[in-house]
Amino acid sequence: MFVVDYKVTISDINYGGHMGNERALLLFQEARINLLKFLGASEMDVGCGVGTIQKDAHVYYKGEVYLGEKLKIKITVEQIKKVSINFLYEIENEEGKVVIEGSTIIVGFDYKLKKVIKFPEEFLEKLRTVV
Repeated sequence: MFVVDYKVTISDINYGGHMGNERALLLFQEARINLLKFLGASEMDVGCGVGTIQKDAHVYYKGEVYLGEKLKIKITVEQIKKVSINFLYEIENEEGKVVIEGSTIIVGFDYKLKKVIKFPEEFLEKLRTVV
């Protein structure tokens, strides 16, 4: 499991006074970016010029989130394949209550050829050691 701390800012808040529903995917991305950076990679290059692109996403709202709250974004991997990774997310508030859950499927992508490609095995091995 990889954990990222996040403090809710005014740009996260909607007209209802709580976090907007669209922010969940941004928090998932924030966690992935931090995980990739920890692994010495980025969304545009996880190694050998292979980038990433999101294929699928699911969000499950469990509670409201408010301005100034400190959140923990937990990221794990459910399944690693040669061309795809299924990431799972759990976002907790300061009381330890899960307020958002979700998943994304990320695939290896060649941005020059505009096609799905295999992840480098070296990257997958590093990922397995962390999550």
